[in-house]
Amino acid sequence: MKIPFNQFSFSIIDPNTDISGFECDNPDLNDFLYTDAIHYQEERLAVTRLIHLQNNVVGYFTLVSDSIEVAAIHSDDGNFEYPYRRYPALKIARLATDSHYQKQGIGRAMLLKTMQIAIVLSGYIGVRILTVDSKHDSVEFYEKFGFKRATRKNHETISLYRDFHRTLCDIQDKREESDITKY
Repeated sequence: MKIPFNQFSFSIIDPNTDISGFECDNPDLNDFLYTDAIHYQEERLAVTRLIHLQNNVVGYFTLVSDSIEVAAIHSDDGNFEYPYRRYPALKIARLATDSHYQKQGIGRAMLLKTMQIAIVLSGYIGVRILTVDSKHDSVEFYEKFGFKRATRKNHETISLYRDFHRTLCDIQDKREESDITKY
């Protein structure tokens, strides 16, 4: 059963946060949370957010700044008048759900929170694209939420992106259309 978004709370990890009960199916993601997340944050290399359900840490995601080559995205994304070689982006560097909470909407909630963060950031700095270097077994998850494959090749991961600005424009257009039909 999917858990409603409003049931979750989010916090930025800190040295006093109890993460001892968290365990996902990927040992590398567990290791990052337990040994690297705090250090990366202290060094201003990444920020890790935890997602809580009641008092349990049920997932986490880590964000970093990024960029993506204009040539790596589809021609219907981006801005054709953009004169530079790379778009500013926000990268989902890690995303993991506790193995006891799989298939309950936690990954979706973390992506929604990431989108909210990207929207806020884009009011302060240039950010148009969300990126992720996905493990092969997670590609379908991201594609379900509108991510597309970038043209960049990598054997260990699949580079994906989402033009969230395009999504915001589409939402705005649909709102305007529904407003027009009211009259």
